[in-house]
Amino acid sequence: MKKIEALVRPERLNDVRRSLAEMGHRTMINFDIWYRGNENEIDQHSHDGNSRLYDFMSKIKVELIVRDDEVETIMNTICENAHTGHVGDGKIFVLPVEMAVRIQTKETGDAVF
Repeated sequence: MKKIEALVRPERLNDVRRSLAEMGHRTMINFDIWYRGNENEIDQHSHDGNSRLYDFMSKIKVELIVRDDEVETIMNTICENAHTGHVGDGKIFVLPVEMAVRIQTKETGDAVF
């Protein structure tokens, strides 16, 4: 099992969630976060036509636990649906998960999905 953590633009979240749900991955956690990458400042254009500089950008952190053989497909799906082609599109991190337990039934491993 792996844990995928994706930092995406808030305006791309619905597309990411919809595409993951179509793949059968409805279970996920979303967090509102502020993220800072390597850039010194980010020039972001607003709807009123003005340009503003930001040190941190608003992001949504999406977390989900998946089977090892699904990681690449899910990463590709997130990339396709979160991509705008601009600085600040986000990042994806993949971490190992040693154990999962469903508290209600005490099932473990893949049965938790």
